[in-house]
Amino acid sequence: MARAIANVRKASEGDPLTVALVGPVPSGGLKLIQKNLVADCSLLPFAKTREDENLLQKLKRADVVVGQYFTERMAKAAVHLKLLHAMGTGVDDFDLPALSPQTTVSNVYFHGPAIGEFVMMMMLALSRDLIETDSQLRKGVWHGSWTSGAPPADEIQGKILGIVGFGHIGREVALRARAFGMKVLALRAHPPARIPRSVDRWSGPGQVRNLLHESDFVVLACPLNDATRGLIGAREFGWMKSRASLINIARAPIVEESALYQALSKQRIRSAAVDVWYRYPVGGKRRTPSRFPFHKLTNLFMTPHIAGWTTGTFERRFRAIADNIDRVASGRPLLNVVQGPARLKALREARH
Repeated sequence: MARAIANVRKASEGDPLTVALVGPVPSGGLKLIQKNLVADCSLLPFAKTREDENLLQKLKRADVVVGQYFTERMAKAAVHLKLLHAMGTGVDDFDLPALSPQTTVSNVYFHGPAIGEFVMMMMLALSRDLIETDSQLRKGVWHGSWTSGAPPADEIQGKILGIVGFGHIGREVALRARAFGMKVLALRAHPPARIPRSVDRWSGPGQVRNLLHESDFVVLACPLNDATRGLIGAREFGWMKSRASLINIARAPIVEESALYQALSKQRIRSAAVDVWYRYPVGGKRRTPSRFPFHKLTNLFMTPHIAGWTTGTFERRFRAIADNIDRVASGRPLLNVVQGPARLKALREARH
């Protein structure tokens, strides 16, 4: 992991544009930004901690910050900040109300194809009970095999897939699911007037119960906000089929932590695949992803937030970040704006 602050000079004559890369930058990310920038780039190191005084001093010169987190103290230090750029889609760890009204917040996507492939992989693996099959064969037990007289495994062809959230990720999942012969139900806060060809039925948030009741697989692909936090709890697990599987590639708090553990440990639902968690490592130290012993369950695939992290996602994201930095330097409109100056002004006024 590379950590650095880049001082980027405009391609045209004028004052230098200072760009800070804050937090862990994936190996190669900095090189991709430099490669795709029109401007020259020189590097300065900074301290490892979030609010180190050395970092705060350097942020006073920053016009752009690219990072995974941004605190109130950092916002107060970055008095010239024009653009705060996420390295991915989420801005959960940005203190948005603390930002100056002159700051724009942008993010990057390009992870839809990778996550679409990941979801299909998980549905296939869950339908074939690969966790237990692999584990048992290592012990010499031919679990699920015709040699032991076991019943045949499921196919995903003909199964019903319910997708909660239909943005970049939901669209990619639906396209692939249709190719596998699945029936696709989609739920979104604001359903479009025209239903995409990849969807068999479309509904709004008031139809969560119906979607959960009908689906063999439920994929969570919605953003985390006040409306979706705790969307899936004990009651909702009770609406699902006992043979259904849940796949969460959105954000962990969309599913109540204790309810998820109980639903799996008591086999209220068949299985799950979880790529987003309730606890993350701090300072590079090992850390279990939940206060519950999910790792002891045999009907759960656990992955460390890797669904969208592929070379394709990586390269496209950092090219887009470099493009937005150049747009700041040249005064052109920014892309993938999450919060503009007007919205940030309102957030700041509401806070104070």
